[in-house]
Amino acid sequence: QLASPLPIHSLHIGNDGAAFVEVLVGSSCGGDFQVLLPSSALMSPSESRAGAEQRRVRCFGKESLVKGSAQATWDRLRVVLSQPYCQTRPFGLSFIRAFSAPEEEE
Repeated sequence: QLASPLPIHSLHIGNDGAAFVEVLVGSSCGGDFQVLLPSSALMSPSESRAGAEQRRVRCFGKESLVKGSAQATWDRLRVVLSQPYCQTRPFGLSFIRAFSAPEEEE
């Protein structure tokens, strides 16, 4: 849940062992969640199997986000993670930061 509805301009995601991430957005006023960031790789299959590079940060700018979803205002995020290559290790995120577009005066 975000503090107030804002358009999301970019995302910074700190991985902790997940192979893929997808980010959906929604509104507390209701309605279905929509895709903001389509499923994106955080680790390669070989890195996943070896447990290498588990804690890297990926930055997704406006070119990576679904245009219609990025232009609307949202106050909820749903993050979907998967790790199909290694099911013996726990996985998750260390952080996710959502940024709105800067104001013209800023």
